[in-house]
Amino acid sequence: MTRLFLPLAVLALAACSSEPAEQDSADDFANRIGQNSEGAQLDPSQPDPNAPNTANEAPPAGADLTQLAQLGDIGGVNLGPRDGGCTLMVGNEEMLIAAGMKDKALPGKAVVRVGDSLTMVDADVGGLDAIKAGTTFNGEGFTVTVAPAAGDQQSRPANVTVRDAAGKTQSYSGKWICA
Repeated sequence: MTRLFLPLAVLALAACSSEPAEQDSADDFANRIGQNSEGAQLDPSQPDPNAPNTANEAPPAGADLTQLAQLGDIGGVNLGPRDGGCTLMVGNEEMLIAAGMKDKALPGKAVVRVGDSLTMVDADVGGLDAIKAGTTFNGEGFTVTVAPAAGDQQSRPANVTVRDAAGKTQSYSGKWICA
């Protein structure tokens, strides 16, 4: 009897494990891991770094243009043709991404998050070399000046000053990482 019971128990367990599991819907899965956007409560005083992922030419009305925020998802941002670029990291947060061409007659572009949206800013002509060396990016109503430490290392300390049209400034210190 024991010899018959053991093989039957193994077969029963195998049969149970081969039954297809019921699949969660996308909403069920999002609810289970706490990522359902319908029920998500965001702090309205903090920008959502995951939305939107496209950039505007002008910053949002009423935003403090000197307060940069973490970029978040920039998958839909078009920095145009580029041969390389640089990223400003403040702690573990990307605060500015810039790109440019090797042609020194062309300006570069960068993206920052001010208020609750991504905003494009333009560099003066000078190409990728000017971006790597540090330059000023001009946006509608504000400028972002990047001043990395001397040298040509891929990652260097940098000081950044953001100035709005009224003269209000905010400084940031971080790493200027170029490729």
